[in-house]
Amino acid sequence: MPRIGILGGTFDPPHNGHIAVARAAIRECDLQKIIFIPAKYPPHKPIEMVAPEKDRLNMLKLAAGGHSEFEVSDIELKRNGLSYTIETLKEIKERNPEAEIVFIIGADNISEMESWYLPDEILNAATVVAFNRPGFEPRGKYKSKIKMFNMPPVNISSTEIRDKIRAHEAVEGLLPKPVREYIERKSLYMDK
Repeated sequence: MPRIGILGGTFDPPHNGHIAVARAAIRECDLQKIIFIPAKYPPHKPIEMVAPEKDRLNMLKLAAGGHSEFEVSDIELKRNGLSYTIETLKEIKERNPEAEIVFIIGADNISEMESWYLPDEILNAATVVAFNRPGFEPRGKYKSKIKMFNMPPVNISSTEIRDKIRAHEAVEGLLPKPVREYIERKSLYMDK
């Protein structure tokens, strides 16, 4: 049975840390591919603080380009309203009925899962795995139901990148080059 990894998020912007997580998940969780899914309306973030969905999707396609095991899906962007993980997992399973769906989160999300929409259904719909995050110890009522996988620590955040861009600081090494060039061309994050 093929194993498909799902890596969702705002990807504002997608960066080298996201690529490192995907590569580690493929290796550590025996996945055949990773589907990156940008959220339309992330439930935990104010939408006015997020780059336009078309730009986030385009940047994610650039970041995933050149990796045959990576795919980018716009299923959440096509949906109206908030993006809920359970809806996405069910839709991916419908499209890939023969596959085991593996949902990838950061260790810091394990304790937050209790506030997510239908977390028990998420655990029934997919195998949930979490990657280690520096400074975060897995905790919460779902901790025992989630398998951890290790990867070298990557200390990159989208917030840090946006702050550096606003401050006109260098972001080389933090972003795939095509993503950095896209941000420069579109003047993203300069006024937010």
